Amino acid sequence: GNKLGFSAEYRVNKDVTLCAATDGVGTKAILAAELNEYKGIGQDLVAMCSNDLLCNKAQPLFFLDYFACSSVKPKQYTEILKSITSACKKINCSLIGGETAEMPSLYQGNHFDIAGFLVGIKEKQKILKISKGDLIIGIKSNGFHSNGYSLIRDIIKRNRINIKKAIFNKKKLSDLIMKPTRLYHQLLNNNDLRYIKSLSHITGGGIHSNFKRSIPKGIKFDLNITNLPREYDFIKEYINITDIELMEIFNCGIGLIFIINKKYYSKFIKRNLFNLIGEIK
Repeated sequence: GNKLGFSAEYRVNKDVTLCAATDGVGTKAILAAELNEYKGIGQDLVAMCSNDLLCNKAQPLFFLDYFACSSVKPKQYTEILKSITSACKKINCSLIGGETAEMPSLYQGNHFDIAGFLVGIKEKQKILKISKGDLIIGIKSNGFHSNGYSLIRDIIKRNRINIKKAIFNKKKLSDLIMKPTRLYHQLLNNNDLRYIKSLSHITGGGIHSNFKRSIPKGIKFDLNITNLPREYDFIKEYINITDIELMEIFNCGIGLIFIINKKYYSKFIKRNLFNLIGEIK
């Protein structure tokens, strides 16, 4: 396997490499259970795995899911499965099976946990060296994705917020916090990947640490992320937290970051959701 990157690689032969990723949705699963709202959580699961795979420039092949609960409740189970299935379709991925485990001694009420396993494929590719003057492009996230939910839950609990009724920014708070993670394979195709030097999926640990995972040690860069999206006002309203601290927990409005030679700037920048956020020094 290779050390750099977001998913594990397995070389089948000189031309074909398989990539594999596994993940869950963290404590967002607890919120889903409390809200009894499962329409997006399956997409969260697929996206957490597939966005990691994308960072290794792999195309999804097949996905397996693991679902654990106290006892199967038809509505919950079907909605989660539907959400997984539709997310797989969006990125041309086969859902080839999974496992359902009933463990009443471990899960109470409608609490559950899900995990996913995704295998993808990539053809042999030229490795593009990162160099001075390269541009760093960020693609917008669509909310908190699947990270920082222990903090979000803590804020909800301590302030006794009724998530079913609460309104934030004239919208239902539950809609804001349950928005499913964006599937970045829908925004970058195989041809795009030929121009991209490296990619990072911004998850737990925030912007800087995930970006650093995708570049060799010692490379200097400037990241300029100016204004945080409105949803972060929800966090700041209840706790005293700096933008720097927020950037160490959340995606802060950027779900995927990639590096290109500046001559390809116009190829990417005119697209909706794509922004220039920095450069290699």
